[in-house]
Amino acid sequence: MRKNISKVLLTAVTAAVVFSACSKLPEQSKYIPKTAGVVLSINSKQISKKLVTNGITMDKMFAAVQDKDTSNPAMKAWKDAENSGIDLQGNFFVSVVFNSSEQSYVSMTGGLKDAGKFEEYLKKNIPNFSLKKKNDFQYVWQEDQKAVIGWNKETVIYVRGVDTKDLKNKGMMPSDNPDSDSEEAAVADSAVAQPAALVTSDASSLEDTWVAEVDHLFHLKKDETAGTIDAFKDLLKDNADLSVYVNPEPIYTAQGSSISSMIPANLKNLIAGNFYTGSINFEKGKVVVEGSSYIGKDLAAIYKKYDSQDADLEMLEKYPSDNITGFLVYGFDFRIIGDIVKSTGLDGIANMGLHSSGLTLDDILNAFKGQMVFAASDFSVSKKPNPYFPEDSITKSDAKWIFAMKVGDKAAFDKVMTSPMLKNMFTKQGDHYVMQEGMPGMPAVSITDKLVVTASDNAFLEQYQAGKGKAGGLDNSFISKIKGNPLGGYVNIEKIVNNIPDEEIPADSKELAGQVKNLLKDATILTNKFDGKIQHSEMVLNFKNENENSLVQLVNLGTSAAKYYKEHKEKEHQGWEGAAVPDTAAVPVQ
Repeated sequence: MRKNISKVLLTAVTAAVVFSACSKLPEQSKYIPKTAGVVLSINSKQISKKLVTNGITMDKMFAAVQDKDTSNPAMKAWKDAENSGIDLQGNFFVSVVFNSSEQSYVSMTGGLKDAGKFEEYLKKNIPNFSLKKKNDFQYVWQEDQKAVIGWNKETVIYVRGVDTKDLKNKGMMPSDNPDSDSEEAAVADSAVAQPAALVTSDASSLEDTWVAEVDHLFHLKKDETAGTIDAFKDLLKDNADLSVYVNPEPIYTAQGSSISSMIPANLKNLIAGNFYTGSINFEKGKVVVEGSSYIGKDLAAIYKKYDSQDADLEMLEKYPSDNITGFLVYGFDFRIIGDIVKSTGLDGIANMGLHSSGLTLDDILNAFKGQMVFAASDFSVSKKPNPYFPEDSITKSDAKWIFAMKVGDKAAFDKVMTSPMLKNMFTKQGDHYVMQEGMPGMPAVSITDKLVVTASDNAFLEQYQAGKGKAGGLDNSFISKIKGNPLGGYVNIEKIVNNIPDEEIPADSKELAGQVKNLLKDATILTNKFDGKIQHSEMVLNFKNENENSLVQLVNLGTSAAKYYKEHKEKEHQGWEGAAVPDTAAVPVQ
């Protein structure tokens, strides 16, 4: 069966990630419009270089899973992509562009090494291939996909519209009439007969629309490109292996009146100028994920109003265990939330909802300081008697844990705790609030006018409150990075996976499970202070093998998993073929 162009380009993107060569990188980013809400970039040359340096090619991967059959669909798709004329060593961009409620689309943009080969490739893979020309590029209208493939000597752009009406009918987007039933609306729409001439006219109009959009992309003016936006420009400068860019403003404005009209004007002002970018780099022994939140001027003014709330490391350091599995420390001034709500004019609605409790939004936000810690330790997995069937056993995980949050304004906190909402749950004894009896299943809790703490059990809670414990086994170099910043987190992946009992792993998958267990060491996350314009964060996934590139290790694991899956399926198939055939001879009637 011939493949459609969407599969062709997806194959090309996949190929670019795993193929090696050195060639000039085309400047494909100049075809990304500023109305793009989401852009994914794949730096295939950089990625492929990391793989080939370690001896990984597609042919070797197919050989590793014992699949050298050239008639195999995956192998054939790969070989076709190699000879498609697409530059598999260039940058690829996948974009979701929001022009209007009826003209949003997905585009894939890549480079061409040989436009002639690409044309031949399309002839073989697109039914009813019909080559057309528009200005300085050629294109094919793919009727079944409602998509346009346009190309010149250096670049190919694939555009396919997003039918927002269809999304509304399927319930994936709010309808213009929120009271209407989406499925009923879809049936009603489909029941309306349309003259053949009108249908044909609509199809022709759709082709004209997307061809015009491809033409527009090929001839974008500089001030129309995403490259004029600092967030997108900074991301490209990073030259990451993989990167993502998000611009929320065109996303919500393109959804039509059903969403845009529900967003207060002040909230739109807060959203304006906000962007998010993220990048992934595969390095020796680790994967580094970096994120940047670009804050618009209105929202930045709210952030600047309050002093930065740092994570309180003392709340972590008194954790009573030296066998910590993971933790998260966080500092955030809740009053920022209040100012955001007030700026949108929704604080009145919030206070109306709280009226029966005798509280206001400010009471709740002022009651807590916003410094929190969650930590867990002593993780284990073991078999225990089944409480319902004592003769049997069940595999169960267990851990110690603490969640603690500092109290802010004492008067506001007391008001919250004595409000009708909570007064029947807690009674005050001295400086403590004690939970009423008759509430089974609740964790251990301690509430004072300074600290709220919940824990896995009362004994562990008392150890934490005593403050004599000292969290041990942590990387002090990482802990020192958290100091003065709002967020830090850590997970010891090695400890978690090593606690999975061997007897729980099927015999035929122990080798693969061993590879999984020996892959990852731990993960860390750190968020820096807001600098007035941008807030940076970084997550690092550390591998046990520090001397080999992390992407190579992931590909090797993926190859082993594919091989295991293939062999497992073959064994299942052989088992069915070798199964005894039941005797179907007629049984005499007695």
